[in-house]
Amino acid sequence: MIINRSRRIALLVSMAILCSGCGKKDPVPELVSQLSEKKAKTRRDAARSLATLGPNAKDAVTPLLTSLRDEDFRVRAAAAQALGKIGPQAKNAVPDLLVALKDNSARVRALAAQSLGKVGAEAGDVVPALIASLGDADPKVRFFAAMSIGHFGSEAKEAVPNLKNALNDRDQEVRDAAAIALRKVN
Repeated sequence: MIINRSRRIALLVSMAILCSGCGKKDPVPELVSQLSEKKAKTRRDAARSLATLGPNAKDAVTPLLTSLRDEDFRVRAAAAQALGKIGPQAKNAVPDLLVALKDNSARVRALAAQSLGKVGAEAGDVVPALIASLGDADPKVRFFAAMSIGHFGSEAKEAVPNLKNALNDRDQEVRDAAAIALRKVN
């Protein structure tokens, strides 16, 4: 029986989810190897699959950092999302995620902003960049920047004036995210 790469990746992830902790083969090494495949779709699917594993994919942080610089924006976006799903165990990804906030793809910028709120970064390192992202042209980037600022709570007091300005954003979701973030920061 021949299984194409995408189906194989999906199968590996399904097995990992069903068997987490049951002593079955760890899918992370196989998925990491897929991150360097020639086909962008294979690399993207591998990064997405690692995202579904969350903290169980902690051994994939370094290869995912390489994927943040992939030529394909969909791979970069999936890598940014995976790092956020891994959470605090991907804390060393902060400098690379800060660079990704300036990516030419809005999708990559949005997922980098989202992930910066999840990896346990120091507020002083991240909040100024997220404040700058509140002025991004794309509403999803502004939304995730506001939500991530909220994750820092009172450590993000410097963002209050910018969050108040975001209450007047033309996008309703951005306004809602700014209101939520303000409650968490104050």
